[in-house]
Amino acid sequence: MVVTADPDKEPVVKVMNKVISAMALDYPGARLTVYLSDDAGSPLTLLAARKAYAFARAWVPFCRKYRVQCPCPDSRENMYDRFKEDVEEAMNDGALSQIWTEAARQDHDAHVELRVSSLVSNAPYVMVLDCDMYCNTRSSVLEAMCFHLDRRGRHADDLAFVQFPQMFHNVSGNDIYANELRSIFSTRWKGLDGLRGPILSGTGFCLRRDSVYGARPVSSQDQFCSMEVGELKTRFGNSNGHIASLLCRSKSTIAGDVLLEDATFVASCAYETGTKWGEEVGFLYQSMVEDYFTGYKQLYCRGWTSVYCYPAPSRPASFLGSVPTNLNDVLVQNKRWMSGMLAVGLSRHCPLASAITVSVPQSMGFAYYAFMALYAFPVLCYATLPQLHFFRGGTSFPEASSLWFAAVFASSSLQHLIEVSVAKRRLAARTWWNEQRFWALNAVTGQLFACLSVALDLVGAGGRAVDFDLTSKASDGGRLYQDGVFDFAGCSTVLLPATTLCLLNDAALVAGVWKMVISGGWGDVSGEMFLLCYVAALSYPLLQGMFLRRDPARVPVWITAMSVLMAATLLFLFG
Repeated sequence: MVVTADPDKEPVVKVMNKVISAMALDYPGARLTVYLSDDAGSPLTLLAARKAYAFARAWVPFCRKYRVQCPCPDSRENMYDRFKEDVEEAMNDGALSQIWTEAARQDHDAHVELRVSSLVSNAPYVMVLDCDMYCNTRSSVLEAMCFHLDRRGRHADDLAFVQFPQMFHNVSGNDIYANELRSIFSTRWKGLDGLRGPILSGTGFCLRRDSVYGARPVSSQDQFCSMEVGELKTRFGNSNGHIASLLCRSKSTIAGDVLLEDATFVASCAYETGTKWGEEVGFLYQSMVEDYFTGYKQLYCRGWTSVYCYPAPSRPASFLGSVPTNLNDVLVQNKRWMSGMLAVGLSRHCPLASAITVSVPQSMGFAYYAFMALYAFPVLCYATLPQLHFFRGGTSFPEASSLWFAAVFASSSLQHLIEVSVAKRRLAARTWWNEQRFWALNAVTGQLFACLSVALDLVGAGGRAVDFDLTSKASDGGRLYQDGVFDFAGCSTVLLPATTLCLLNDAALVAGVWKMVISGGWGDVSGEMFLLCYVAALSYPLLQGMFLRRDPARVPVWITAMSVLMAATLLFLFG
């Protein structure tokens, strides 16, 4: 099941690559059905899907005959070029593009593909892929099914999903935006796998269908059989075909004309009205990060578990996706994740409230991510208070605490370096530094705005503050990112706190040292001196982007001007 939402931000050619790679998986053809869910309802996607089907009729047999390991078609340029040209020609057709606009798209629920697939194939297991993630090995589904069908394992009856790590084909060797998400997929998900399994991660997972329907692990199929038809329709809607699929695991035998009519019915915008879809059935609507919330509330709290299928170092990644190569896209993406999870943490569905149901360690794992955005406030304090004290010639650290500060900082940094090096299987000092820098940058940008968005939403003044912001998958190849240079093009207000704090820190460092040189009194300011120098090193790309670069990807002039004004105001008022 491949999901896409916008043909402008998610290029149609790339989406079709993912669809075709899924069709070429090493799995019995009669048992494999590929669905493409286009939330935009774009005719471009429909036309491209037809061309992809025609291309797949040659590509899939080719992969099976010659045992092609990577089924993504863009790895075979000669066969792929004609298909790509046809799709791009359609995308450039002005008449076709005018048929669909953002204003013309209708809002509809997120469960269309689940219900339609129940009428067509009704497979008990569903593999979910985002539009930017393609199958990198043909055996990925077989690997997932080994877990689901293992009757001797510890998850014989309660396994809801198999989660694959998100890995990316365009990650730079000098990953300045920490796009690799190493801390999640190479460290923490492995730890959660030792409990009841990792958190549902949005893409690259093989899901048991009845688990997301709201069933519980023990005899889940019998739960629906024991319900009255009226109760089933109250929960799942009035489609007789869909109700029949709940009571039978076999493939649909509905006649073609009736199937088309019923599929149109369950896909309609108003189908869910008066049902439990989004509340007790399917992916839950109460959060913008529906994967995180559904995994916790719909699956783990009902007794389900999961496993993490991480490839061995000698094996290729099962799936490969694309990372954003523009800083603004990265920050907006992180803001969306942080605001969605914080909203869950501050709601009545707080993970800590379910500690008895899912175990204390597992609930703490969910709560860590729910409240991660709150890192913004201690980081904000460390980025302002010591700077203002140092500017005035004072100290914000008690004398006795300097040694403790150094010990805590050193031990924390060493732990981080060990984690990175273990994940990379080598000493990875550059990755450690990139993660340190982006963690601080994200704290005062994406996380800070996430807290603001959730706060406004809680008091009813948020409006569209926590709306879904789609990350663009259309890029120019990310030349600057691949070269290890920050791309500030298109940066919005979300960058403003970081640039302001950068200028505040550098101004306080220079002015404070100058004052101490003039007065001849240094005092015990080693803690502040180290902290300000460390922040200056972390934020150097921002300073460079504001004043030392002249290329189009520099920090926008208006952000630089606003940052200078705000930093000067802070120094004037509190310095």
